[in-house]
Amino acid sequence: YNKIVITGSANLSHTDMSDFNSNAIIVINSPKIAGIYKKEFNQLFENKFHSSKIFSNNTDGIYFSPQNKTIQTTIIPLIRNAKTYIYIPTFIISHGQMVEELILAKQRGVDVKIIADALNASSKYSKIPQMRNAGIPVKIENYAGKMHSKTIIIDDKYLILGSMNFSKSGELKNDENTILIKNTKAAKFYKDFFMYFWNKIPNKWLKCYPHAEGIDSIGSCTDGIDNDYDGLIDENDDNCKMIKK
Repeated sequence: YNKIVITGSANLSHTDMSDFNSNAIIVINSPKIAGIYKKEFNQLFENKFHSSKIFSNNTDGIYFSPQNKTIQTTIIPLIRNAKTYIYIPTFIISHGQMVEELILAKQRGVDVKIIADALNASSKYSKIPQMRNAGIPVKIENYAGKMHSKTIIIDDKYLILGSMNFSKSGELKNDENTILIKNTKAAKFYKDFFMYFWNKIPNKWLKCYPHAEGIDSIGSCTDGIDNDYDGLIDENDDNCKMIKK
């Protein structure tokens, strides 16, 4: 009681709490951190949302949106100071300044790699064309389910994860939480997972855009899920009808 925090990118849903979507979840056993999260929860429970919440300082690497302006105050400085690599498995990345800093990091020799969710990759807010044009390799996942992680791994040193999308809304409008972990073991563990997933995705998807539901995305036409949110599932989706029976 008042000791453990479970947080990350997963929603409390069937698709997120099963083996369907790719998420990052962390369990923290700390009365101090549990107390910080409890204060944030109590504000929300009392109908204090968004800008009406009382500002929370960046205690113990914990950041709450929108008060902490997490991308501007924390993530961008870490990108600027990266020396070796920046790996990002992400549901969406549309924050303009963050993308510009990733491009600058690539230009100074940092190994920047991104795995993006198929549905969001081709949205009108997507920054993937801009990053690809600047030489950043961006692979788009081609499996049933979502790349729902909101994670950054930097230099075998930092692991950033939480519920916040890398967007202006995620940073400045929504009620979100982000954790910065400075731990080599944790960073390497997640880097290994990132590279495992990276190597599974064919190089074709460094240039092309797979449909979230259809012949491009493995398992998406037999999973009983509306992967592209168009109201059509499996054999009823036009992109799945292309599969030869």
